[in-house]
Amino acid sequence: MDALIALVLIVAMFAILGAGVWIGIAVLGVAWIGMELFTTRPGGDALALTVWGSLSSWTLTALPLFIWMGEILLKTRLSEGLFRGLAP
Repeated sequence: MDALIALVLIVAMFAILGAGVWIGIAVLGVAWIGMELFTTRPGGDALALTVWGSLSSWTLTALPLFIWMGEILLKTRLSEGLFRGLAP
């Protein structure tokens, strides 16, 4: 039975990707299909809680701040001065 579930989800993934849908949306769609077909819990509810739990973590806060810090260093040419100061 587990092989059948995996086969159905893989076929669904290739069908959605073959239709030209973006990879992230395709993975989200296959996850929703899997939850609707093979669990008793409503798929939309479980998917919403999972996505919210993943995106609301403090770990992801560092990434945009790190990119913003790099942009500030680039635009102010502070990094250029720092590298010039470190050069022998």
